[in-house]
Amino acid sequence: MRKTSILFAPWSLFVSAALAFGQDKPRAIIERAIQAQGGEAKIAKLRIMRIKVEGTTDLIPGKPNSPITIEDTWQMPRRYKTSSSFQFMGNAVTQTQAMDGDTGWAQFNGQTQALPKEALAEMKEQKYAEDLDRLSFLNEKGIELSALDETKVDGKPAVGVLVKSKGHRDVKLFFDKSNGLLVRRQQNVLDPTSGKEVSQEVVFSDFQDKDGVKHYRKIAAFRDGKKIIDAKVSELEFFDKLEDKVFARP
Repeated sequence: MRKTSILFAPWSLFVSAALAFGQDKPRAIIERAIQAQGGEAKIAKLRIMRIKVEGTTDLIPGKPNSPITIEDTWQMPRRYKTSSSFQFMGNAVTQTQAMDGDTGWAQFNGQTQALPKEALAEMKEQKYAEDLDRLSFLNEKGIELSALDETKVDGKPAVGVLVKSKGHRDVKLFFDKSNGLLVRRQQNVLDPTSGKEVSQEVVFSDFQDKDGVKHYRKIAAFRDGKKIIDAKVSELEFFDKLEDKVFARP
């Protein structure tokens, strides 16, 4: 009996270690991604920043591949502003949406109004998912992580992590298996036309160094598998703090 116990003890330890490794795998994926992007101290810069992208969109009815410019500014986790400029029916159009805590506003070609309750709630939900791109939020209390099956992003192997948090929709994050960088985010969003949830994927590529942070320079977005935005980063800035007026209603 004693010999049997000795023979089986190493196997038991091996099984326990394997199970523990499996449980820790999602956290290990996130930690590797943080280091790949520059380390915890460097990615803290991503919490307060401005980014401008220029490219094309298929969101304008009857006008595929329309030129579009999008500029986002945020001071995580409660302040965001996004502006987009494009052509519609031969006219230049600019629209902006912003949230500052529990209030929000929208501006369309100079006309400003408060964001309806439902629109503000959806903006908060989408910004929650985008916050996860900055990785450090994934280590906060209340975030549950589990591993997803390996897949491919842009033809390259990628490992995935499912993110769950009470009161929020699930978010899937995928990381390049070779270098650890975040290359795709997937979550459901509300389609403004139908009012129903649709699957949205955002793909990040062409990572370059900016002040010690590895940041994507190309971004593409898809809804239900159809590309809606294809753009390149033209401007990128990090800040220690932003003034209140940046997010204040005009």
